[in-house]
Amino acid sequence: MIAACTGLLDESALPVLSIIGAASLTVRRLFEGHLNAVKLAHRYGGIETAALVRTETAAGRILGVWNAEHGDGVVATRIGGGYRLAGTKVYCSGAGMIRRPVTTASSNGEKLMFLPDVASPRVSIDLAIWRAAGMRGSATGSVTFHELEVPDAAVLGGVGDYYRSPWFSGGAWRVIAVQLGALDRIMKLHAERLRDDPVARARFAAAAGAHEGARLHVWEAASRAETPASDPEEVDAYVDLARGTFETAALTIIEATRRNAGLSSFIAPDPLDRCLRDLETYLRQPFLDASRDHAARWLEVRGGRFMA
Repeated sequence: MIAACTGLLDESALPVLSIIGAASLTVRRLFEGHLNAVKLAHRYGGIETAALVRTETAAGRILGVWNAEHGDGVVATRIGGGYRLAGTKVYCSGAGMIRRPVTTASSNGEKLMFLPDVASPRVSIDLAIWRAAGMRGSATGSVTFHELEVPDAAVLGGVGDYYRSPWFSGGAWRVIAVQLGALDRIMKLHAERLRDDPVARARFAAAAGAHEGARLHVWEAASRAETPASDPEEVDAYVDLARGTFETAALTIIEATRRNAGLSSFIAPDPLDRCLRDLETYLRQPFLDASRDHAARWLEVRGGRFMA
């Protein structure tokens, strides 16, 4: 399946992402990271980096993208024939199972992307720090590079490519596509235990409306982001708006579901317990308020509307 899905480099990936998200947000998180890494390698890699990716997928291993960090993070120092990486990445999903993650590091204050071999003894992994309420099976941890040397053949693109518009902000549609799958599953479980009570039905109706709004936003975001002729700035603004709107809808659904299902939605092994905990954790995406603000600033000078 990994090899087959590496070809999903556009909005055709949306149904797959949602189906996986409905089954398991943990698996979906790892798959979306794999898909993102393949897209980055496809866009910015050369012959040698493409060979590295093929080796990983042929061996049945997934890739991922590790960008989060605290403080100085990972610093890349130029050496003959490559770079030396030193520092720590945090929230690295798939740590311990991914061998060639796309990893960002700062070189003279600018971000570069690498495909380091983290099976090296110069890399240490700590999974003990991941004590989140949800997404417990995502093998998330911190990864520290101890002067690891990475050859030029394992460098992806150039300075600033990781954040290039519209693929960085615009690519976030894949995250909400996975989360949409979780909402699909939650709504199904919610419907199965709905009581013959007008108050409960009113909550359910509000959740259903939020779910439909979220679905429409995700599909439109995917279509705009993966249409080559789209304006990059408009794509970024639309996906940023969709992210914020999706979170609001998801929180509405979570609240209505928990109220209607009651205490059982907090207790394992009830499937709602895992679904809701995983989604509540996964919704905590970085810089969401900044994304909303960017969308608002883009829209305020355009009458609050996107082009049809």
